[in-house]
Amino acid sequence: MIGVSIDSKFSHKAWMESPRAKGGIGGLTIPLLADLNKTMSRDYGVLLEGPGIALRGTFFIDGDGVVQAEAVNNTAIGRDGDDILRTLLAAQESKKGVVCPMNWKKGRDAINPKEAAKYFEKNAK
Repeated sequence: MIGVSIDSKFSHKAWMESPRAKGGIGGLTIPLLADLNKTMSRDYGVLLEGPGIALRGTFFIDGDGVVQAEAVNNTAIGRDGDDILRTLLAAQESKKGVVCPMNWKKGRDAINPKEAAKYFEKNAK
């Protein structure tokens, strides 16, 4: 996991040295990349060219370089860490050849496509 923003490494350092209670991201343990030339933001379709700002994007890319899931929010809409983790776990689970249904969480049944009828019979409400 890495974080990327169009801000400089100096901004990142200042945010990481500021506690969350003061608007910083102190305690963050993932690496941050500075995308000053906005190449990554442009490549992933999150750059708003006119104002030169990036939307908040979350991308799950597997070991083969394939985007398995993505979510893009406007700048005023934060992300949900629990849902980011749920999506990551679902992407990992799907590598087993199953489908993770709506609201799937780790430990719940996923759907074996060859036996989908069994899943729906068991989980119908």
